[in-house]
Amino acid sequence: MRLNHLGHACWLLEASGLRVALDPLLFERHAGDVFEVVPRRRVDVRTLRADFILVSHAHFDHFDVRSLHALAQADPDTVLVTSDDLVERAALALGFRTVHKIPPATRIELSGGLSFATTPSYAPDVEWGEMFADASGVVWNMIDTVFPSTREVEQIRDAAAGGRPIDLVLAPIQTLREIAMSTADDVGFRADDHGHLLAVAAAAGAKVVAPSACGEAFAPPYEAMNRFVYPVSRRRAARDLERYAPGIRTVVPELGQALVVEAGQVTVEPGSIGLERLSDGADPRSFAPIEGAPMFDPNLEGRAEGELADVALAWCASTLGPALARAFEHRGDLEGTAYVLEIVLPSDRLHVRFDERGVMSRGADPEYDVLVSVAGSMLADVIEGRRGWVEPLLAGLLRSSVRAAHVTPGSSRLLNVAPIFPYYALPYRDSIERAVLRRVEALVGARP
Repeated sequence: MRLNHLGHACWLLEASGLRVALDPLLFERHAGDVFEVVPRRRVDVRTLRADFILVSHAHFDHFDVRSLHALAQADPDTVLVTSDDLVERAALALGFRTVHKIPPATRIELSGGLSFATTPSYAPDVEWGEMFADASGVVWNMIDTVFPSTREVEQIRDAAAGGRPIDLVLAPIQTLREIAMSTADDVGFRADDHGHLLAVAAAAGAKVVAPSACGEAFAPPYEAMNRFVYPVSRRRAARDLERYAPGIRTVVPELGQALVVEAGQVTVEPGSIGLERLSDGADPRSFAPIEGAPMFDPNLEGRAEGELADVALAWCASTLGPALARAFEHRGDLEGTAYVLEIVLPSDRLHVRFDERGVMSRGADPEYDVLVSVAGSMLADVIEGRRGWVEPLLAGLLRSSVRAAHVTPGSSRLLNVAPIFPYYALPYRDSIERAVLRRVEALVGARP
């Protein structure tokens, strides 16, 4: 079994005469161009020649519409397997002839003696990990799988492996502080989170672990966020895992190298997949959450500020205000609360205030209960379906501050309201679906 490392969570598995592409990211940027693979590179789609494509879940660093379009154009008969109905719909519209959506805890016997099992995750989003087995060994690709404790790791491992030892685990052993700054959380290093990921990797029971699924960085003009999101490098994470579990050997393949599993041994060898390197390989991520990243509007398309303001204000009046009124209609505990949306434009800031009845007025309120700040061009893109909320959120251009407290004699508790209250008008998942369908339509001329 041979796994070619193509960056982030993208691998090409070669086993038992089959070629399987895992969470393909073929281009240098993804997620609405907010992120880039580190080191920057482009994968030659003609060299993949995949029999199967596996898309573990619908997060944009694993589900890239542009990459899937290129793969469908290269070979529409490649079989695509996924966990999510949105990926299924998009893949069919992009031109794949055979797409299967399968749940966690499913085992599939492929040709040549290769088996593939989906392993469950406890994340709120639909996703799975992947366990591969053939005569050469067993590999568990955890991807972004969430486990409450090591007990669940051991249970899932035993059920999926069927008594065989795990030779190699591709594990997400690098902590992420993805939206900590955007949601007014602690922006520093969390030793408990770091320790949990190390414990999960160790509980998988493999003698060899390779870090995976943390090979992306913020691309310009969002690069200030690189100081806040990535506390631990790949090599630091690998070193810490060896200290945490002395019986484990870690391997850290370079971009383009391959991990080869054979008869219980794991070796690093030259890869065979065509890559175009686009940078010198320097890692732009340097964790230093000392100075807050400023809010700004990148306005990449150079839209007029008046146009951006008109789009935002019209949506606030027609959609956001009424949505808040519906969401809060029977909430007596919200009486007197204030919700402020700050729209950051290239040279100005607009403030829109809502009360608990959804009544809208212009102007800031220093006594706000929930404050949401968002880049104006990003907000317009979300309103118009060109982006999902995930992109400004991860770029640090959608942030919230919450101090909504219900105070009664002898008691003060945080009110149960969404910290990013525009989600009441356009739910997070709905925004992603709209953006995906629009991108598919732009590539193939039809909506899924």
